[in-house]
Amino acid sequence: MRRLSLSNKKLRNIPRHLRALEYWASTFEGEFHPRPGVQRYWNWKIPVIDSLVQGPQARVEVQALCVQQLLEAARHLAEAADRSHGYYRVACLLVWPWLHQSEVTVFYDRDYYLSFLGQHNALAPLRLSDTLALAVPDGFIEHGHPVIDDEGETQHWWCIAEPA
Repeated sequence: MRRLSLSNKKLRNIPRHLRALEYWASTFEGEFHPRPGVQRYWNWKIPVIDSLVQGPQARVEVQALCVQQLLEAARHLAEAADRSHGYYRVACLLVWPWLHQSEVTVFYDRDYYLSFLGQHNALAPLRLSDTLALAVPDGFIEHGHPVIDDEGETQHWWCIAEPA
C-alpha cells in the first residue's frame, strides 16, 4: 500500500515491506493492459511507505531492491504485451533521490512516450542501473536527465524502458 509517513519514527519490519513489494511486482506476470478508451498512458506508483525509499531513514540497498521490483513489474508487463492492439510501451519512470514519486507506466501514445524518454540521454555516461547494481530487463534502454525542482535542488529523472 502506498503511504506517507507522518512521523520520524524508525521504520520497522523492512523485510515485510520488501516482501509485499515483491508480491506486488509478481501480480503483473501474464497481465496485459490494453488501452482503456482514449487514455495515453496507465501507471502504477510504487506501493510503499515513503520513508522506505526516501529521506533520512532510506538506505541505498533498500532503494535498489525497490527499484528492482519496479523493473520486475515492467518486465512482466512487457512480456505479456499483445502488440496487435496498437502502440504499447512499458517504462519505469524513476525520480532520484525522491523514489516515492517513481512508477511503472504503460504508454499507448508514441509521441507522449517520447516526451518522457527524451531525444538524448543528458546524464550519459552515468547510469542509475550501474549505481544501484540493477538487473535491467533485456531490450530495455536507460535515459536520464537532470531537473531542478521548485526549491532549487537537482533531481535526476530516469526512464528505464522499452525502445520507442
